[in-house]
Parts: sequence; C-alpha cells; structure tokens
Amino acid sequence: MGESEKMKPALLVIDMQERFERMSRDMNIVGNVVNVVQACHRRNVPVFFTQHHDPEESGVLYSWWKNPIIKGSDRWRLISEIAAAVDEERDTIITEKTRYDAFIGTCLKEMLWQQGVDTVVVSGVLTNLCCETTARTAFVNDFSVIFLQDGNAAKTQAFHDASVMNLEYGFATIKKCQEFIDSLK
Repeated sequence: MGESEKMKPALLVIDMQERFERMSRDMNIVGNVVNVVQACHRRNVPVFFTQHHDPEESGVLYSWWKNPIIKGSDRWRLISEIAAAVDEERDTIITEKTRYDAFIGTCLKEMLWQQGVDTVVVSGVLTNLCCETTARTAFVNDFSVIFLQDGNAAKTQAFHDASVMNLEYGFATIKKCQEFIDSLK
C-alpha cells in the first residue's frame, strides 16, 4: 500500500504572492510548487491557497513590519505562475488571512475536517513565519504534517534551514517536492 492510500492529504500553498516573489524565485520554489499543485489536481488532492493582507494599522504585524500588504493591491496578488495553476472549480482560495497562522481567523480547519483531511502538506512563504506557524498549528490540531523542503522559501537560507530543522524534530515529516509527488502515485 502506497503512502497516499494511508493518508488523506491536502496541499496548503501559503502566501505565494507578488510581495514575496523575489524570495520565491531566489530559492527556486515557484516551479516546484506549481508541479506539486498539478500533481495534486491529477490525484484529486484538495488544494488551498492563502493570500495574506494586513488590515489594521494598529495590528501587531502592521506595526512590526511597517510595510503592509493591502488586500486587492498588486503585491497581494498571487505570483503569475501560481495564479495560473489555480483550478477555480475545485481549489479553495482563502483571502481573509491576516496572521502568520493560516488557521487563525479563517475557516481552514473546518474545511479540512469537512473533506476528511488528516495530513496537511505545507508549501509557500515565508518558511520561518507563516509556513512554520501554520505547520505547528496543524500538528497541534491533530493533522499530520508534511513540510516541503524545496517548496518553501525564506529571506535567507539560514532562516529556512533553521525552521526545517525545528519542524523535523517535533512537528513534520520533511520531503522534497518530487518525493511527495511520487508518494501520490
């Protein structure tokens, strides 16, 4: 029995937006993530995309970064190749994400439960902020977690590697994108 027969996965594509395009390209994850999205589509694995925005000038994230992402702005849009990979009939796009954690203030957990998902596969940006936080929350909510090592990006390789090491120790199985794709066959 293959791994995909033992689990009911869903892919999370976290914040692959124009704001983070440079680091996504610098760490060469855009094509990898598109390939995983396409493989999930072929195997009827649910795919969830998030788009972060900073709605409140008084919010902690807004004041921390002082460089908000405004909902509907060019920087808020998905990177073009990611947007092209969205299947509007079956994928879910969560646009109300306003925290590092894709579970906070969204209906993500309920949607995963409704679809019988027991494993989340995390990809996107930033490895050490939104992706790691979301992976940890998934784990503490009893989802198994697969974290795509070459499907996540951070500002620096050191930030990325530190998060991957921490997640591997106690929260997630670390896989390369192709390794995950192969497990779906």
